[in-house]
Amino acid sequence: MMKRGSSDLKLLVVLTVFSAVSGLLLALVNDVTKDRIAMVKVIKQQKALLEVVEPFDTCETETLLNDPFDPVEAFTCKKAGAVTGIAVKISSRLLSAEEMKKLNLSDSLKQPQAYGDPIKMLVGFSPAGKISGISFLEHKETPGLGSNIEKKEFKANYAGAMVEGKKWSVKKDGGDVEQLTAATITSRAVTASVVKAIEIYKNKAKSLNIIK
Repeated sequence: MMKRGSSDLKLLVVLTVFSAVSGLLLALVNDVTKDRIAMVKVIKQQKALLEVVEPFDTCETETLLNDPFDPVEAFTCKKAGAVTGIAVKISSRLLSAEEMKKLNLSDSLKQPQAYGDPIKMLVGFSPAGKISGISFLEHKETPGLGSNIEKKEFKANYAGAMVEGKKWSVKKDGGDVEQLTAATITSRAVTASVVKAIEIYKNKAKSLNIIK
């Protein structure tokens, strides 16, 4: 007859092994999931680049603000050695004074926040100073309201417009951007982010001697 102490010890060993194996499997699943999510984000970003700038052979990436969750990046895209476009990865998150200074942005720029989490986007520019496209990488705006930023009618506020000569604020605030119905907060957040992208584009274009 098996003693009680021996039985308890075996049970403890079994539970320990089971817990260890379960933990290992969970860690492996998490790693695979994280890798898959990261790959999906990379693919989505590459697709967005193709949407917002003219055709290119190569794109050089410069990390301007190395935030682990929300970096600010500039992409210089070229074809046969000539710049075909510059894209800026930006979001609507509130940048600190130190971050604004690092990006060479005026601390007077308004930074209205989105309704949900920061809206992450890619804004493309032509060498001539025109916004060639805008693509949203990630957002959690209200379906049917703020989520309408994805519609081409809203994107038309930006795509095709010259960076100069337009009042970059929503019409409700006296600007030229048509805000979304019942989603003015979201519209303001997107427009303010585009303004930051424009300033980053100008700085980048000047460094490349594209504009003076």
